[in-house]
Amino acid sequence: MEVFITCPSQRDRKALAGMPGYHFHMLDTPLNARTPSPDFHLLAYIDECREYIRTHPIDAVFYSYDVADLVAAALCEEFGFPGPSVESMFLCTHKYYGRRAEPHPILCEAIDLHDPNPQVSRYPCFLKPPWLNLGILGFALETPRDLSQALEVVRREYPAWSPLYMPFFRRYIDLYKYPLAVQDMVLVEAFVDGPQAIVDGWVYQNEPHIWAIIDTNTYPGTRVIDNFSLPSRHPAHIQDQLVEQACQAIRNVGLDNGFFNIEFWCHEKSVTLTEVNGRAATCFYDLYRNCLGACIYEAGLALACGQSPQLDSTGPNVVGGQFNLITFAEDAADNLLDHEQARVIPNMTIYCEEGSQVKQISEFGIVLAQVDLFGQSYEEIHDQAEELRCRLLKQPDSSPW
Repeated sequence: MEVFITCPSQRDRKALAGMPGYHFHMLDTPLNARTPSPDFHLLAYIDECREYIRTHPIDAVFYSYDVADLVAAALCEEFGFPGPSVESMFLCTHKYYGRRAEPHPILCEAIDLHDPNPQVSRYPCFLKPPWLNLGILGFALETPRDLSQALEVVRREYPAWSPLYMPFFRRYIDLYKYPLAVQDMVLVEAFVDGPQAIVDGWVYQNEPHIWAIIDTNTYPGTRVIDNFSLPSRHPAHIQDQLVEQACQAIRNVGLDNGFFNIEFWCHEKSVTLTEVNGRAATCFYDLYRNCLGACIYEAGLALACGQSPQLDSTGPNVVGGQFNLITFAEDAADNLLDHEQARVIPNMTIYCEEGSQVKQISEFGIVLAQVDLFGQSYEEIHDQAEELRCRLLKQPDSSPW
């Protein structure tokens, strides 16, 4: 099969290298999911992809992360490849309109960034841009003063990000139906807290299927993410609700022939949807390989080629976790992380390279690196992660513990 990869990442290249049965076509981009990408022009890239597909024998389009999913949806819709619609990907990308499409949405309000005196109907609440991930420019608000301080940061940083999305929305989105898509805005939603979980799955011919439930484990008393772990430790009745509400939510946004990744808050007897993402969590590639005995890339390629993925339910009895090394400091990356030691640790990914400058842009801190660890219990791998953090973080007092 001849497969076109939209916005290929280094993870894509590594995972797809040597995979039998496919020939891959890739057009590189200067896109970075964790920082603004001023040299990347989304519409120009889509036009380049369109021309490539017209002049090459392509059977399918594959994507693995945000922005790449918008490109893929536009191409699938135009050329008739199996894949999600542009509108469904927009609803998964735009958190305000995605929230309005949920079966049981929490309170959510739009704030015009040009409004000199914005009002919020109630506190506490949570502010975030409509189309960024990783908690970027996200802030919990307790008072009007918190709102003013958060908006000061957002108004400063927002213009670096918005040029990536706005041209796409103007070309591809029905602005009579979704007028706020091209407005400089943020959303403020009801503050919900509690343990968190992620439901990964796919939709094939309008039928949702579940891939995995992953726990999002935060540092005690905070919303800062310590790690993601598999298998889930939530009780069975909560996992049943996660599956039920994930399937209902994904039908509401109309996603078909694509993977999804849905985040939830978990309570004692119920769950509340956080957000819907219209792509697989390929960042958990190694977790899935080791804990499920399955490859998320093989599954995604099957779906892209018009086949329903198959998942063996008898995976290895292994506990896995993806642990963050986080800082709340602002300094040169060299002064925050021991890069020399970090580079030789298996399954570690460094996000803040030597020579870069670390700047805080949310309440969640900056992820300097991540490491995937495996063992027989969650407690075992968490102890390993703490030992690595003690060794690698140069300013430990600026990190959560």
